[in-house]
Amino acid sequence: MFNAELFAREIEVAAGWDKPPYIITSGHSGFEVELTKSILNELGHEMVPIFVPMGRIPRMVGEESVGIGLTMNHRHKVSREILSEIYVAYQNVAVTLASRNVTINQPADLKNLTVIGFQTAKAILGVEYERAVMHHTGYLETPQQSRQVSMLLLGSVDVAVMDRNIFNYFKRQLPSNQQMPTNVHEIFPVTFYRAAIPDPELRKGFNRVLGEMISDGRYKALSEKFNVVDLLDRIDHPMEKKLPVIKADENEQTSQQ
Repeated sequence: MFNAELFAREIEVAAGWDKPPYIITSGHSGFEVELTKSILNELGHEMVPIFVPMGRIPRMVGEESVGIGLTMNHRHKVSREILSEIYVAYQNVAVTLASRNVTINQPADLKNLTVIGFQTAKAILGVEYERAVMHHTGYLETPQQSRQVSMLLLGSVDVAVMDRNIFNYFKRQLPSNQQMPTNVHEIFPVTFYRAAIPDPELRKGFNRVLGEMISDGRYKALSEKFNVVDLLDRIDHPMEKKLPVIKADENEQTSQQ
Protein backbone atom coordinates (compact mmCIF):
# COMPACT_ATOMS: atom_id res chain seq x y z
CA MET A 1 0.00 0.00 0.00
CA PHE A 2 1.45 3.36 -1.03
CA ASN A 3 1.55 6.61 0.90
CA ALA A 4 -1.79 8.27 0.27
CA GLU A 5 -0.45 11.78 0.82
CA LEU A 6 2.38 11.43 -1.69
CA PHE A 7 0.23 10.31 -4.62
CA ALA A 8 -2.78 12.36 -5.69
CA ARG A 9 -5.75 10.19 -6.54
CA GLU A 10 -9.51 10.01 -6.63
CA ILE A 11 -10.93 8.82 -3.31
CA GLU A 12 -14.38 7.25 -3.38
CA VAL A 13 -16.33 8.30 -0.30
CA ALA A 14 -19.48 6.42 0.74
CA ALA A 15 -22.16 8.54 2.42
CA GLY A 16 -25.77 7.89 3.37
CA TRP A 17 -28.81 9.26 1.60
CA ASP A 18 -30.08 12.79 2.19
CA LYS A 19 -29.70 14.03 5.77
CA PRO A 20 -29.65 17.81 5.33
CA PRO A 21 -27.71 19.78 6.45
CA TYR A 22 -25.19 16.96 7.02
CA ILE A 23 -25.50 15.26 3.63
CA ILE A 24 -27.28 16.78 0.64
CA THR A 25 -27.12 14.48 -2.36
CA SER A 26 -28.29 17.19 -4.76
CA GLY A 27 -25.16 19.07 -5.72
CA HIS A 28 -22.98 16.74 -3.64
CA SER A 29 -23.16 19.14 -0.72
CA GLY A 30 -23.80 19.23 3.00
CA PHE A 31 -21.56 19.75 6.02
CA GLU A 32 -20.03 16.26 6.11
CA VAL A 33 -19.53 16.11 2.35
CA GLU A 34 -17.86 19.51 2.10
CA LEU A 35 -15.72 18.90 5.18
CA THR A 36 -14.45 15.63 3.72
CA LYS A 37 -13.89 17.25 0.34
CA SER A 38 -11.87 20.05 1.93
CA ILE A 39 -9.71 17.60 3.86
CA LEU A 40 -9.03 15.44 0.81
CA ASN A 41 -8.29 18.46 -1.37
CA GLU A 42 -5.73 19.66 1.14
CA LEU A 43 -4.13 16.22 0.99
CA GLY A 44 -3.99 16.56 -2.80
CA HIS A 45 -6.84 14.19 -3.58
CA GLU A 46 -10.19 14.48 -5.31
CA MET A 47 -13.33 13.22 -3.62
CA VAL A 48 -15.79 11.03 -5.54
CA PRO A 49 -18.98 10.77 -3.43
CA ILE A 50 -21.13 7.64 -3.58
CA PHE A 51 -24.54 7.88 -1.89
CA VAL A 52 -25.88 4.58 -0.59
CA PRO A 53 -28.12 3.28 2.23
CA MET A 54 -26.27 3.56 5.54
CA GLY A 55 -26.42 -0.19 6.07
CA ARG A 56 -24.20 -0.81 3.05
CA ILE A 57 -21.35 1.44 4.13
CA PRO A 58 -19.65 -0.91 6.64
CA ARG A 59 -19.52 -3.69 4.05
CA MET A 60 -18.15 -1.37 1.37
CA VAL A 61 -15.45 -0.17 3.75
CA GLY A 62 -14.64 -3.73 4.83
CA GLU A 63 -14.23 -4.81 1.21
CA GLU A 64 -12.21 -1.63 0.55
CA SER A 65 -14.41 -0.88 -2.43
CA VAL A 66 -14.41 2.72 -1.16
CA GLY A 67 -11.64 4.70 0.47
CA ILE A 68 -13.78 6.35 3.14
CA GLY A 69 -17.13 5.65 4.79
CA LEU A 70 -18.80 8.58 6.52
CA THR A 71 -20.92 8.78 9.68
CA MET A 72 -19.49 5.68 11.34
CA ASN A 73 -18.79 4.83 14.97
CA HIS A 74 -18.13 1.84 17.22
CA ARG A 75 -21.75 0.69 16.89
CA HIS A 76 -21.28 -0.07 13.21
CA LYS A 77 -19.71 -3.26 11.92
CA VAL A 78 -16.32 -1.76 11.18
CA SER A 79 -12.99 -2.29 12.90
CA ARG A 80 -12.28 0.40 15.49
CA GLU A 81 -8.72 0.49 14.23
CA ILE A 82 -9.78 2.11 10.96
CA LEU A 83 -11.93 4.85 12.51
CA SER A 84 -10.74 8.43 12.29
CA GLU A 85 -10.96 11.03 15.01
CA ILE A 86 -14.46 12.37 15.69
CA TYR A 87 -15.47 14.84 13.00
CA VAL A 88 -19.19 15.45 13.55
CA ALA A 89 -21.80 15.19 16.30
CA TYR A 90 -25.54 14.59 15.98
CA GLN A 91 -28.13 15.03 18.69
CA ASN A 92 -31.74 13.96 18.69
CA VAL A 93 -33.91 16.30 20.73
CA ALA A 94 -37.53 17.01 21.55
CA VAL A 95 -38.75 20.26 19.97
CA THR A 96 -41.85 22.15 21.10
CA LEU A 97 -43.55 25.45 20.29
CA ALA A 98 -42.40 28.08 22.75
CA SER A 99 -45.96 29.37 23.00
CA ARG A 100 -47.10 26.10 24.58
CA ASN A 101 -44.62 26.42 27.46
CA VAL A 102 -44.10 22.65 27.65
CA THR A 103 -41.68 21.15 30.20
CA ILE A 104 -39.81 18.01 29.11
CA ASN A 105 -36.93 16.78 31.24
CA GLN A 106 -36.96 13.09 30.34
CA PRO A 107 -38.58 10.76 27.79
CA ALA A 108 -41.32 9.80 30.27
CA ASP A 109 -42.62 13.37 30.09
CA LEU A 110 -43.79 12.67 26.54
CA LYS A 111 -46.55 10.32 27.67
CA ASN A 112 -49.28 12.95 27.85
CA LEU A 113 -48.24 14.86 24.73
CA THR A 114 -48.83 14.26 21.03
CA VAL A 115 -45.50 13.32 19.48
CA ILE A 116 -44.19 12.83 15.95
CA GLY A 117 -40.88 10.95 15.68
CA PHE A 118 -38.67 10.05 12.76
CA GLN A 119 -38.96 6.57 11.27
CA THR A 120 -37.40 3.92 13.60
CA ALA A 121 -37.13 6.43 16.49
CA LYS A 122 -38.86 4.01 18.86
CA ALA A 123 -36.32 1.33 18.02
CA ILE A 124 -33.14 3.37 18.43
CA LEU A 125 -33.71 6.09 21.04
CA GLY A 126 -33.41 3.86 24.07
CA VAL A 127 -35.57 1.93 26.49
CA GLU A 128 -37.00 4.99 28.30
CA TYR A 129 -38.25 6.48 25.06
CA GLU A 130 -39.64 3.16 23.87
CA ARG A 131 -41.58 2.76 27.12
CA ALA A 132 -42.95 6.30 26.90
CA VAL A 133 -44.37 5.89 23.40
CA MET A 134 -45.04 2.14 23.11
CA HIS A 135 -48.77 2.27 23.90
CA HIS A 136 -49.17 5.98 23.28
CA THR A 137 -52.16 6.66 21.01
CA GLY A 138 -50.86 10.18 20.32
CA TYR A 139 -47.57 8.95 18.86
CA LEU A 140 -46.64 8.47 15.22
CA GLU A 141 -43.48 8.12 13.14
CA THR A 142 -42.76 9.31 9.62
CA PRO A 143 -39.88 8.90 7.14
CA GLN A 144 -40.50 12.49 5.97
CA GLN A 145 -38.65 14.69 8.42
CA SER A 146 -39.91 17.86 6.73
CA ARG A 147 -43.40 16.69 7.72
CA GLN A 148 -42.33 16.51 11.37
CA VAL A 149 -41.30 20.16 11.24
CA SER A 150 -44.41 21.42 9.46
CA MET A 151 -46.76 19.48 11.75
CA LEU A 152 -45.09 20.92 14.85
CA LEU A 153 -45.05 24.51 13.57
CA LEU A 154 -48.68 24.27 12.46
CA GLY A 155 -49.63 23.11 15.95
CA SER A 156 -50.80 19.67 14.83
CA VAL A 157 -48.58 17.96 17.45
CA ASP A 158 -47.00 19.00 20.72
CA VAL A 159 -43.54 17.55 20.11
CA ALA A 160 -41.25 16.65 17.23
CA VAL A 161 -38.45 14.22 18.06
CA MET A 162 -35.56 14.51 15.60
CA ASP A 163 -32.00 15.72 15.12
CA ARG A 164 -31.66 19.38 16.09
CA ASN A 165 -29.80 20.44 12.95
CA ILE A 166 -32.17 18.59 10.63
CA PHE A 167 -35.07 20.35 12.36
CA ASN A 168 -33.48 23.76 11.85
CA TYR A 169 -32.71 23.00 8.20
CA PHE A 170 -36.30 22.18 7.32
CA LYS A 171 -37.65 25.02 9.45
CA ARG A 172 -35.66 27.49 7.37
CA GLN A 173 -37.26 26.16 4.20
CA LEU A 174 -40.73 27.22 5.34
CA PRO A 175 -42.41 30.60 4.71
CA SER A 176 -41.55 33.30 7.23
CA ASN A 177 -45.08 33.32 8.63
CA GLN A 178 -44.50 29.71 9.77
CA GLN A 179 -41.21 30.48 11.53
CA MET A 180 -42.69 30.09 14.99
CA PRO A 181 -40.40 30.30 18.08
CA THR A 182 -39.44 26.87 19.34
CA ASN A 183 -37.72 25.31 22.34
CA VAL A 184 -35.30 22.38 22.27
CA HIS A 185 -35.33 19.86 25.11
CA GLU A 186 -32.11 17.85 25.38
CA ILE A 187 -33.39 14.51 26.62
CA PHE A 188 -31.08 12.38 24.47
CA PRO A 189 -27.26 12.22 24.43
CA VAL A 190 -24.99 13.59 21.75
CA THR A 191 -23.81 10.93 19.28
CA PHE A 192 -20.33 11.33 17.82
CA TYR A 193 -19.28 10.04 14.42
CA ARG A 194 -16.00 9.23 12.73
CA ALA A 195 -14.93 8.32 9.22
CA ALA A 196 -13.97 4.70 8.48
CA ILE A 197 -10.69 4.81 6.53
CA PRO A 198 -8.89 1.49 5.88
CA ASP A 199 -5.70 3.12 4.46
CA PRO A 200 -3.59 4.05 7.52
CA GLU A 201 -1.74 6.86 5.72
CA LEU A 202 -4.94 8.39 4.42
CA ARG A 203 -6.47 8.10 7.89
CA LYS A 204 -3.43 9.80 9.42
CA GLY A 205 -3.65 12.63 6.89
CA PHE A 206 -7.41 12.98 7.43
CA ASN A 207 -6.91 13.30 11.19
CA ARG A 208 -4.10 15.83 10.77
CA VAL A 209 -6.02 18.16 8.47
CA LEU A 210 -9.21 17.78 10.54
CA GLY A 211 -7.31 18.89 13.63
CA GLU A 212 -5.87 21.86 11.77
CA MET A 213 -9.31 22.90 10.52
CA ILE A 214 -10.72 22.75 14.04
CA SER A 215 -7.79 24.77 15.42
CA ASP A 216 -7.70 27.50 12.77
CA GLY A 217 -11.43 28.16 12.58
CA ARG A 218 -12.21 26.62 9.20
CA TYR A 219 -14.29 23.89 10.84
CA LYS A 220 -16.35 26.50 12.69
CA ALA A 221 -16.83 28.53 9.50
CA LEU A 222 -18.12 25.46 7.67
CA SER A 223 -20.46 24.68 10.58
CA GLU A 224 -21.86 28.19 10.36
CA LYS A 225 -22.25 27.94 6.58
CA PHE A 226 -24.59 24.97 7.04
CA ASN A 227 -26.09 26.22 10.33
CA VAL A 228 -24.82 23.14 12.16
CA VAL A 229 -24.62 23.46 15.93
CA ASP A 230 -21.05 22.46 16.80
CA LEU A 231 -21.17 19.93 19.64
CA LEU A 232 -17.56 18.73 19.50
CA ASP A 233 -16.81 20.45 22.80
CA ARG A 234 -18.88 17.73 24.48
CA ILE A 235 -16.63 14.89 23.38
CA ASP A 236 -15.14 14.29 26.84
CA HIS A 237 -18.41 14.64 28.73
CA PRO A 238 -21.34 14.83 26.31
CA MET A 239 -24.09 14.87 28.92
CA GLU A 240 -22.30 16.61 31.79
CA LYS A 241 -24.32 19.82 31.54
CA LYS A 242 -27.72 18.72 30.39
CA LEU A 243 -29.87 21.64 29.33
CA PRO A 244 -33.55 20.72 29.81
CA VAL A 245 -34.86 23.64 27.74
CA ILE A 246 -33.05 25.76 25.17
CA LYS A 247 -34.38 28.63 23.13
CA ALA A 248 -33.62 27.15 19.75
CA ASP A 249 -34.53 29.53 16.98
CA GLU A 250 -32.32 30.16 14.00
CA ASN A 251 -28.70 29.70 15.16
CA GLU A 252 -29.71 28.03 18.42
CA GLN A 253 -28.09 30.48 20.82
CA THR A 254 -27.86 28.16 23.81
CA SER A 255 -27.82 29.21 27.44
CA GLN A 256 -27.43 27.05 30.53
CA GLN A 257 -30.31 26.98 32.95
